[in-house]
Amino acid sequence: MQNNHKEYDVVVVGGGISGLAVAYGLCKNNEKLRLAIIDSPTELNKASRTNVGLLWCQSKFLDVPDFARWGFLSCKHFPELLQELKEISKIEIPVNFTGGLIPTLGEAEFTQRGDYIQKLKTALGAYPGSMISRSELESKLPKIKFGEEVTGAAWCEEDGVVEPLLLFRAYRSALKKMGATILEDSMVYDVQAKDNNAYKVMTSRGEITCERLVLAAGLANRRFASFAFNDSDNATNLDMPHNLHDNLYDVSYNHGGLPIFADKGQVLLTERLPFVMPIPLLGCTQTFGGTVIIGFKHETRGHDATVVPEAVSQEGAWALRVWPELAQKRIIRSWPGLRVMPNDKVAIYSHLPNHPHVTVINTHSAVTLAAVHSRYLPEYIMGGDLHECAENMTLKRFGFAC
Repeated sequence: MQNNHKEYDVVVVGGGISGLAVAYGLCKNNEKLRLAIIDSPTELNKASRTNVGLLWCQSKFLDVPDFARWGFLSCKHFPELLQELKEISKIEIPVNFTGGLIPTLGEAEFTQRGDYIQKLKTALGAYPGSMISRSELESKLPKIKFGEEVTGAAWCEEDGVVEPLLLFRAYRSALKKMGATILEDSMVYDVQAKDNNAYKVMTSRGEITCERLVLAAGLANRRFASFAFNDSDNATNLDMPHNLHDNLYDVSYNHGGLPIFADKGQVLLTERLPFVMPIPLLGCTQTFGGTVIIGFKHETRGHDATVVPEAVSQEGAWALRVWPELAQKRIIRSWPGLRVMPNDKVAIYSHLPNHPHVTVINTHSAVTLAAVHSRYLPEYIMGGDLHECAENMTLKRFGFAC
């Protein structure tokens, strides 16, 4: 370890989209802020490995309407965010604010999804979407010949798709121009609390101290936040939340620690096609470069990120039922990735127990929520309140006093 010692007002551990988004908001709010972002070289746990760049709000969180509203609010602010990033970074970020589609196979699936959307409309008071027929779907995507089983789709006008790698690059470029320090390829070994609400981060570049600490390192947050839980008796109710779908997730709960787990995704990538998809299709989305990314599954296998051929074949078979023409295209690559998932699938924005100057951020929708993360979370990190949509997304819901 190098014998370097640096001091900052705020250190953000985690240089993915979540960490960059909050760092950008913090720097925007205070140009004199001494801020550092520590970006680890870890390959396995990067959620971006299975990130398509969807801005996706529809058909989500009937049981937690405020989380649904939080997503729609972020999509509302996205155009402004991208314009700001372009002005500072000089990077043009491809984006389509053209809505989004979820194809349905068979009448039963069409009816089931329609019933869910109707309940969402009731819960939210308003919902910018509806079910559309097969003919309406074909009119929205006239260059795609859908399979015989496709009965229609769920449509939401607030959805879209952004180029995630250029969003990532624009955030980093903007932050550097705003005076932030990005410590690349810097491994974090440990996080410790010091006296007087200061914190020490032990890294491969040496010891770093800060007054406020943001943990946005995905699955690694469990390890980095452990100092706040080891001596805590705050965990009073960590039973499985009632709104968690047991049939989808076999969750092993880490009693007494940060309530998150690894959610595995696997994707397939086709060769480049002529651009035929101006509106993204969930599970089978054409990128801005012309390739098609196929993937929709959620698996719970701990930190096992190996490719499972059976799961990949299931995704491929589903895609061919939706878009049969893909059978004639080459699959050029398939890979897995581990996404972070809070135990109840709802985002965690929280100070740690007995540590009001440490904020933990864990969410599986980092791209969709980037705009609200940049706009609203900095105030909370610096001691203010959470936005009303997110005020119940702290660790208190898991029984912690924080």
